[in-house]
Amino acid sequence: MKAWLAVMGVVISLSIALAQTTVNGTVTDESTGAPITGVTISLVNSPTGTSTDSTGRYRLQLNTPATAIRFSALGYKTIVKQLIPGVSQTIDAALEEDAQHLDEVVVSGKGRYRNRNNPAVDLIRQVIAHKRVNRLSRFDYVSFDAYEKIMMAVSDLPKSITNNALTRGYRFAFENVDTTLVPGRSLLPIYLEESLSQRYERLHPQATKTIVTAHKKTELDQRYVNNQNIETYFKFIHTDIDIYENNILILNKPFLGPTADAAPLFYKFFITDTISNAEGQFVELTFVPRNKEDRLFSGKLQVTLDGNFGIRRADIWIDHHANLNWVNQIEISLRFNRHHNGIYLLAYSDVQINFGLFEGKRGAFGQRTLAYDNYDTETTIPPSTFSGQQWVKAGDAEHKTESEWQNMRPIQLTEVEGKTYANIDSLQHNKAFRKTLKVGYLVSQSFLYAGPIEFGPLEYSYSHNDLEGSRVRLSGRTTRQFSEKLYGEAYTAYGFRDNRIKVFGAVAQTLNGRRVGEYPAHYLQATYHQDAREPGQLLGFRNGDSFTRSFRSGEQRNWLYHHAFRFNHVIEFGNHVMLQTFIATQRQSPAAQLHFVTAGASADTLNALRTSELGVDLRWAPNEEFFQRNLERTPIVNEYPVFNLRYNMGLRGIFGGEYPYHALRLNVFKRVFLSQLGLADINVGTGYIFGTVPYPLLDIPNANQTYVLTPDAYSLMNNLEFVSDQYIKLNIEHRLHGFILNKIPLLKKTKMRELAGFKLLYGNVRPENHPQNNPDVFLLPTDGQGRATTFVLTRKPYMEASVGLENILNILRLEYVRRLSYLDHPDIDKGGVRFSVKVDF
Repeated sequence: MKAWLAVMGVVISLSIALAQTTVNGTVTDESTGAPITGVTISLVNSPTGTSTDSTGRYRLQLNTPATAIRFSALGYKTIVKQLIPGVSQTIDAALEEDAQHLDEVVVSGKGRYRNRNNPAVDLIRQVIAHKRVNRLSRFDYVSFDAYEKIMMAVSDLPKSITNNALTRGYRFAFENVDTTLVPGRSLLPIYLEESLSQRYERLHPQATKTIVTAHKKTELDQRYVNNQNIETYFKFIHTDIDIYENNILILNKPFLGPTADAAPLFYKFFITDTISNAEGQFVELTFVPRNKEDRLFSGKLQVTLDGNFGIRRADIWIDHHANLNWVNQIEISLRFNRHHNGIYLLAYSDVQINFGLFEGKRGAFGQRTLAYDNYDTETTIPPSTFSGQQWVKAGDAEHKTESEWQNMRPIQLTEVEGKTYANIDSLQHNKAFRKTLKVGYLVSQSFLYAGPIEFGPLEYSYSHNDLEGSRVRLSGRTTRQFSEKLYGEAYTAYGFRDNRIKVFGAVAQTLNGRRVGEYPAHYLQATYHQDAREPGQLLGFRNGDSFTRSFRSGEQRNWLYHHAFRFNHVIEFGNHVMLQTFIATQRQSPAAQLHFVTAGASADTLNALRTSELGVDLRWAPNEEFFQRNLERTPIVNEYPVFNLRYNMGLRGIFGGEYPYHALRLNVFKRVFLSQLGLADINVGTGYIFGTVPYPLLDIPNANQTYVLTPDAYSLMNNLEFVSDQYIKLNIEHRLHGFILNKIPLLKKTKMRELAGFKLLYGNVRPENHPQNNPDVFLLPTDGQGRATTFVLTRKPYMEASVGLENILNILRLEYVRRLSYLDHPDIDKGGVRFSVKVDF
């Protein structure tokens, strides 16, 4: 009896142990590392089995003894792995594609390549013709789940950084390196971000909605680092890749895609493989650029032969020959899964960018991985889903535990990535690292952090002009340590020639509980300004007195002392619609050689001009992205237009206002991507001023007489040279991105890029605003010899044209600007060289 009980105990114990034994893991594609959906996992010599989910993961409970496990999937070779009996374990598998080669294809470089009678070209033309069939845009509604991971790393850090005195206190952070992801490079992750979201799209009318259900990222000390800007910048670097787009944006530069309508003109296509598996028949197309220096890809496409001619797999890359700064190579891997309706939809995307100085190993590395699942193209999405903001975050998205992330991630983190969150969190509390951030903030932002306030920008501390002589300025602004809901900025300046103190102050209070200025913004702002400006210059914290404006091509004769107060209300709505209303009062006094003299017989000289205004500004920038700190925003220019509509009404008799008038202005900006011809920035504007007003209240064009290029300014126009009460303006800048120079031997190695520009201003002044017809308005300014220096635009427009080179030594831009009209005006520059410095890819 005792022996029998002992045997029964052993059997029961073994049964319990087996019941609690599990095997789990992830199955991926051997060549790409992408997860594979629907892999059959079974125990050898047992009916027990399961399959992988949409993320390639599986979990199998062992109810019977087993020593081996089998992995099999359509289109892949079956593999068997050994198990340790009675032990729960993790078994990952990487499957190799099982392709049956129907024909052996040899690509020869001999002979002349032709598009005519080329089966590869015929096939890619079929892909181009069927693009709409294979894109999500064919569906009226679509929803899906998305996982996104962005990782940025620095590579091969020199010992001068890892072992110097400044970094000695946090040397532990340099030990978490990955030497396997990119062969030959040692990668130290410095940024990691993950998100899980539900995405909804509607075709008519077009609308999108993203609901982020989980979000996690590394963050640095917010006193010195704007973590939101870092997130925005890395997403700007790693944009979505649509293989069916004509132009694929890489680092905000258009690259002609291999399925573009004009692809056969710029690429050579070859059939390099034909494949048959249980999923169907496919043809592998290899393509290379006709000109290596053009902005083109190289790579391979796997095309279906099911009549849809869709793409099942794409591996494309850009090497160092492309005209990109600090980029050695870009590799893009796309995988598509067959939807139940027969077309292939994107399931996995991986973009890797190797950055390097002068094509060396040292530099940076960026990777963005996307996984899509649960496509639904049949369910009608209710209109309420698309209401409100296009991108929202669930309330608990930032509060998921690590165990929850372990279960939700479709692609598990590597060991090095897993340590990145902890390492960055440790650096937050490291005094030596905070000191490094403070120095870096001073160098990059030109502000000296001092707790609740920060002093700067330093380039405004000293400047020189003809009115004030040497000018010194002390300025600063509040920080988030002072308040996130209240923001202020101020400066005081002194001119040693005019012996006047100037002041500026502004304060803003948020009204929606968010950080002040954060999108969607809603705040009140009050501004007081007492300073000197040239006519046509805008008032503001950063306008007018930077050090670079000290160097000019002409004399500064005309000045105005402004004494202004403005109170405005700003609110933003969905899809980046901003409405700003304001009331303002201003007193303008002439200075230097400028005078306010009435046109009547008495020729009275006035000391000042007072105005009061009500205004409405409406701005719409659909799908806009930008970098922001406090109230300052720097837009990231994309393909969407930006509309600005402004209305101003002059108030007579209120707050001292002397003139009633109405002014209406409209401006539209659009960037046009021209594929291999680069891009063109087009700015069109018009305006009309109703009422009788003196010339300081007319439209005064923004003239830039410095040697530094300024956007939306006329480089060869004198200050206050033209006035108008109605105008039309056009500004076109065409950047060819090396389309011509890349084809010239030797010059192409410099990576210089050509550009051309044209500016036009056409306007007029109605008779009632012309001093020849109305004695109540002011005489137009003249110089010391009585020659006219301010003119009314006639039927002939003012025009400038420019040609130049950019990307000189990767940072310098030089332009020769030529004035094309009104060449008889006194003291003008008919031509000249202008420059700017910009770091760009």
